[in-house]
Amino acid sequence: MANLDAKSTRPSRLGNIIRDWAVLSTYERLEQIVALALSVILTVVILLSLWSVLDHLLKILMNYHQDQVERQITSLFGSAMGLLIAMEFNHTIFHSVMRRGQVVKVKTVVLIAILAISRQFILIENSEVSTQKILAYALATLVLGIVYYLIDRRDDLHLRRAYAQAEDKRHIGPHQ
Repeated sequence: MANLDAKSTRPSRLGNIIRDWAVLSTYERLEQIVALALSVILTVVILLSLWSVLDHLLKILMNYHQDQVERQITSLFGSAMGLLIAMEFNHTIFHSVMRRGQVVKVKTVVLIAILAISRQFILIENSEVSTQKILAYALATLVLGIVYYLIDRRDDLHLRRAYAQAEDKRHIGPHQ
């Protein structure tokens, strides 16, 4: 009971990490250390990116020029999307460190790729874009969307099976 949070009776996250550390293999420990370091680095990147987005917004507001607004807003949205991508990636890494499991799941990587391509769509300049580039982005988005959908369906199927098995065990009972 030494690792209890003051707010609850369940073990603290740090207590879980310390307890799990003893059963991790050398590679899993290395993976956890790298994930923690990456999470710290991404946190710094997120804070710097947030500062950059706020600074960019203030510059737009202070130096408002009607003829440049569309380009400036597009650039601001691109910066904000980059910030969201970094936050999603950091969220995934942070939560994988807090509970033992895969450091980065394929579903999350696909989601981050979709976000990154969406960011590229936002940043496309009309004068600099080729038809091939737009088609490549569109095809990549479509394929990643299909992959994400299939992974999500698979995850739902696994959850339904696990739920059905738990229900069966509950109805049958442990002694039968």
